[in-house]
Amino acid sequence: MSETSVEQKVATIFREMAGERAAALNSARFPANITSTITTALISDDADEAEILRTDEIAFHLTDWSADAAFLVALHLFPERFTKEEIREGVLAFLIHAPNHVVAAARLSGHPVEDIFKEDKDDAAQ
Repeated sequence: MSETSVEQKVATIFREMAGERAAALNSARFPANITSTITTALISDDADEAEILRTDEIAFHLTDWSADAAFLVALHLFPERFTKEEIREGVLAFLIHAPNHVVAAARLSGHPVEDIFKEDKDDAAQ
């Protein structure tokens, strides 16, 4: 899979800021070390295998969309470096990929997920 111009631009911005550490945001690389770090931080001292596996799944869902998050951070820091087309591409990629991971992580951790911004059809008609 080839990188898009947006991915290349985000990679360049993060290389300028973080040097070699920016490679951790590459969507083609699974950040196993970060996933393990999150899992280790979230599990309780007396965790059984089921809890460890569930927590590892939460960590996966929090790390799999790091490239999407990097796009948003790069856009916040350097909006002038992106074209309208690149912004549309990056936003669309984020909206397709990240929300389901966040919802899955929240549910796995026992937090209810609801659309608090959803308009009630009766309210919208007024």
